[in-house]
Amino acid sequence: MIAIRTFLTRLLTHPATILGAIAILFFGSAYLSGGTVAILGFLMLNILLAQSMNLLTGIAGQISLGHAGFYGMGAYASGILMKTVGLPFIVSVPAAAVIGALTGYLVSFPAGRVREFYLGMMTLAFGLIFREVVREWDGLTGGAVGLSGVPSTTLRNLSLFGVTLDGLDYFRVVLIVTAVVMWLVHNFIQSRYGRAFYAIHASEVAAGCLGIPRAGTKQMAYTIAAGMAGLAGGLYAHMIGYLGPESFDLARSIEVLVTTVVGGLGSMAGQILSAIVFTFLPEKLQVFAQYQFIVYGLILAFTLILLPRGLAGLFLLPPRFIKPASLRHVATDGVAIRTAGTVADAALKVEGVTMRFGGLVAVDNVSLELHPGRITALIGPNGSGKSTLVNVVSGIYQPTSGNVRFYGEEITGLEDHRIAGLGLMRTFQDPRLVPRFTVRENLLLGAHRRYRSSALAATLALPSAAKEEAAFLATVDAVTKMAGIADVADQPLESLPYGYRRLVEVGRALLAEPRAILLDEPAAGLSEAEMVLLARMIRAMKDAGLMVLLIEHHMDFVAELVDDVVVLDSGRVIYHGDIGGMRQSPAVIAAYLGTADHA
Repeated sequence: MIAIRTFLTRLLTHPATILGAIAILFFGSAYLSGGTVAILGFLMLNILLAQSMNLLTGIAGQISLGHAGFYGMGAYASGILMKTVGLPFIVSVPAAAVIGALTGYLVSFPAGRVREFYLGMMTLAFGLIFREVVREWDGLTGGAVGLSGVPSTTLRNLSLFGVTLDGLDYFRVVLIVTAVVMWLVHNFIQSRYGRAFYAIHASEVAAGCLGIPRAGTKQMAYTIAAGMAGLAGGLYAHMIGYLGPESFDLARSIEVLVTTVVGGLGSMAGQILSAIVFTFLPEKLQVFAQYQFIVYGLILAFTLILLPRGLAGLFLLPPRFIKPASLRHVATDGVAIRTAGTVADAALKVEGVTMRFGGLVAVDNVSLELHPGRITALIGPNGSGKSTLVNVVSGIYQPTSGNVRFYGEEITGLEDHRIAGLGLMRTFQDPRLVPRFTVRENLLLGAHRRYRSSALAATLALPSAAKEEAAFLATVDAVTKMAGIADVADQPLESLPYGYRRLVEVGRALLAEPRAILLDEPAAGLSEAEMVLLARMIRAMKDAGLMVLLIEHHMDFVAELVDDVVVLDSGRVIYHGDIGGMRQSPAVIAAYLGTADHA
């Protein structure tokens, strides 16, 4: 089965196959009936809508139940601009995409404040509001009667560069636009921006600690997805020449969402397969038109139960987020770890930090310092406040009192992605990776903050973006060799044992070229051999001049690595010194190491 899926994936995603399919549709459509050409035109629009929803929901993880609102916004915008304002087709359709994108950007602000069920309800509200505005604004949209007389191929009054377009001509225009948009979206997804979208989908907290801004990434997802839907709407307006509010109601939003889920969230090829099914299926099942929602519900239930990854999961390999061409041009390189340099004073200072959760004091007036080129262990019994302190330093929590300084800059209360952008990275007690990513893709997320190429350069696949990607992939290869995971670099992380995930998370933080790194129990669950590899990575960090804070319960592992030890108990520092003094401290022995009771 895997061999068949591999063959189909290579066949369907090969450039020759894609260009051949486009050429067949472009030239072969001349031999088809007008009705068939019209259906193919609707197929192109459904592909655009499905890819739009896939980018927003399947990649970025933002649920949308009001997607028809973006679609309708583009349709009415282009129709009104041509009919009322008199703008040409070549201007009105791009304007529809821009207006759709602007609408998505505005919707992203309230949408970014809620999640899951509430996010669905918020986007549903947007769709309902749009429909009611269209119904009530008679002077602009035609109200419930609709907007008729929109220049279109149906009315034979649509022209492009002075040439009147018929149904066949317009299909070819829509085909080319769809192909170009698909190419651009494909480039975008297989860049650091697409990986950032999926990282937000998997874990917003972990993404923020990698330097990926949560709000900004969600806003970008809504803007691009809504722009694509607006473009599809603009093309739709000039295909039929009439716009009515019933074309952009809740039913249309649900249809787009079902199409995306059935195709396979995250898969571009799956969306094409699903769009084909949901374009031609209604034509064959006209007798069941009044039971449309029942049929869609049954299809959706069948997919979620038996095909949780949709048609793409049945026929194709999981989508990848690195261009194969980038992997082919990787040159072997050394691990590039930025040296912090030596300074006389501490580069990271935690001063009198207290963290309260209601009446519970998790961290109580804790102060500590980290120095470049030194490893400091933070130990203590479970519940002593170690992870809470790391959450405060990394920006996940804002402390009740106290402050944190990093190389002289006040970072107390800064957002986690801004702190990560300064070079302060961390790992988590429970590894927070992207399970569906390969090891290589997970590691490459660590380099996100170091990229300099713009979204436009990545989308257009400019040489500068490709060169930068190849350079970071070379560093990824070097890290996999250091961590002993080079043999599994292209395997999905969800298929690997727990120990690999620990090593991948530490390696991902290393890819960020940090100036300081906070390791939260990195050796938990590792075998002896894996701990040897981890120790080698930590020593490499020290040798490169990094500040390392190590939270760990494995005392033998700690003793071989650290220079300083800080012990917490009930949120307070009870010891600060070297490892030998810690083992002889009565307070530490009583609180953590334990004493023997004799009868």
